[in-house]
Amino acid sequence: MKNICYLLLMGLLASSCASTKKMEAIQSQLENCEKDNSEASRDLTAAKVRISSLSSDSAAMQKRLDEIIADTVRQSKELHQSEMQLASLRKLYDQLNDQLGKNNVQGEKEIKALLSDLQKSQEKLQVREDALLKAEDDLKSSAKALAEKEKKVVYLSKKIGEQDSSMRALRQKVATALKGYVGNGLEVVNKNGKVYVSMDEKLLFQSGSWNVDEKGAAALGNISKLLADNKDLQVVIEGHTDNLPYRGYGNVDDNWDLSTKRATSIVRILLKNEEIDPSRVTASGRAEFVPIDTTDSREARQRNRRTEIIFSPNIDEIMRVIGGE
Repeated sequence: MKNICYLLLMGLLASSCASTKKMEAIQSQLENCEKDNSEASRDLTAAKVRISSLSSDSAAMQKRLDEIIADTVRQSKELHQSEMQLASLRKLYDQLNDQLGKNNVQGEKEIKALLSDLQKSQEKLQVREDALLKAEDDLKSSAKALAEKEKKVVYLSKKIGEQDSSMRALRQKVATALKGYVGNGLEVVNKNGKVYVSMDEKLLFQSGSWNVDEKGAAALGNISKLLADNKDLQVVIEGHTDNLPYRGYGNVDDNWDLSTKRATSIVRILLKNEEIDPSRVTASGRAEFVPIDTTDSREARQRNRRTEIIFSPNIDEIMRVIGGE
């Protein structure tokens, strides 16, 4: 009898250890998925903030550019005047030098003094001319740098606008592809520069199950076609539950486990389309910790039991241009 009890006890301990290891593995996977999604959202937010900052500088940059152009015109005039004065002094110097060669009488000392003064004046004018030329080059460089920065601001603003427009158009495409489901447990919205497809539990799963039913699989088939046709999109599948402890059946430990299994079930259906690169798809279980309705009611719990399919644009080009500053 003691042996039997001992064996039963050992079996329970082994089962508990296996469950704990499985939970730790799921938790690790979730943390990695959340980290990837958080980094992508943070990059996009940073890009938008940077674009806004660059755009706000545009008027000041244009004003500075106008000042540089005006300065360049002014200094060009001064340079031209200096060149004319220098040419006149050189001409006079040559005339006096020639006169000195012809006249060796009493005025030689005065002429030499005058020539010395002219030489000094000529040297000063040459220094001024060199400084003006350098200043003109510096102004041209500054104007070029400002023009390049203005060009970058315009380009980035255009890219952000194009992405926003593209995501709005994608929302319309998704809504059209899923028109038979919108309003019947499915919602499509634009949020934070992304497209969110929120699907009620009843559209995809039986209560406590992670097997997608036939109607839900048909909806996911339409989504997979859109994903295959838009190869620059990244997609995150998030499973969400209510806040009641899981009391279902099968090899599921808790709400974390159930939400993750549901997300991965959807990923497997999407990846039946071989045109979709698996590296573009992330499965994430969120359990009950990201509710859309925090009231403690049956209706709130039903709303929170959902799956969200989140389409994100590729912002690599935007980050490359910003990083190149």
